Formats: sequence, structure tokens, C-alpha cells
Amino acid sequence: MIGVEYAKSLYETHSDTKVCLEEFKLLMNFYDELSPLLKSPGISKLEKHNIIDKTFKSLSKDFKCFLYVVIDNDRFNNLKEIYTEFVKLYNEANNIASCDCYSSNKLSEKEKKEIIKFLEKELKKEIELNEIVDTSYIGIKIVYNNKTIDYTLESRINNMRLSI
Repeated sequence: MIGVEYAKSLYETHSDTKVCLEEFKLLMNFYDELSPLLKSPGISKLEKHNIIDKTFKSLSKDFKCFLYVVIDNDRFNNLKEIYTEFVKLYNEANNIASCDCYSSNKLSEKEKKEIIKFLEKELKKEIELNEIVDTSYIGIKIVYNNKTIDYTLESRINNMRLSI
């Protein structure tokens, strides 16, 4: 729940949500490296602010102020949740559906385009396709909005069992 409140606050106060999303993505790319420092009780809040300032000189003043609030309230450990909730808000406001596509190997550009075209027609939204290679799958499984389209071999076998 903390993530939802912080994400809403950031979304409502940031002047350009697209820029904010890009800045948040940049920060999250370095989350694992920064996390031990910014969660450490042995480092003062001012020193943590300085770490943000020196590491991310290109971040907007609005986004840095948001990070200072997160740090000052000892919520850096909630940053992944805040990011996830912010992305949901952004996608909802911009009619974007984030879909996970699981397959045993990397999809070709043609396959990606076909999947995106199908999902755009189905959902009537712009599609952000997250390709996840998982060798335990034979076929393709697409997950979006708590729904699943399952074209895996396991699913087909299970459906055949049920119909017998």
C-alpha cells in the first residue's frame, strides 16, 4: 500500500509523467548497486541525498525531490513497489497494456509483431510486450490483466485430457 500512495503522489505532482517514467527506469537500472548504500542506517540522510545528486546529475529537480522524500522517510526499500505502481498509473492513463510473453526461445520480429497486433485488437490498447525466455515452456504463453493465453504444449495436452 505504501507503494501505491507514493506512486500516486509522484504521478500527480510531476509535471511531465513521461520524463518521470524514463528517470524512474534509469534509477531502477542501478537499484541493486545503490540499494545497500541508500538503505544503510549508518549513512546520514544528507549523505544519501548527495549520493543521488552525484550519481544522477541528469535527473529533474522534481524527481530528485521525490527521492529525497523517499530517503527521508526510510522508504527506499519500497522503491520497487513504488516503481511498479507508477508504471501501472502511467500505462492506465496512456492506454498502454503491459503483457508478458513466455517462450522457450527468443521470438522473431515477425512473431512479436503478430502477437502485438493480436493483443492490440483484443485489448484495444497500445501494447508493451515483455519477452521472457523460459526453457521450461514449449510454445507460447501470454499473460496480461490477470488473463492468460496459453499455447504451450502442456496446456494443449491438459485440454485434450479434459475433453476425453
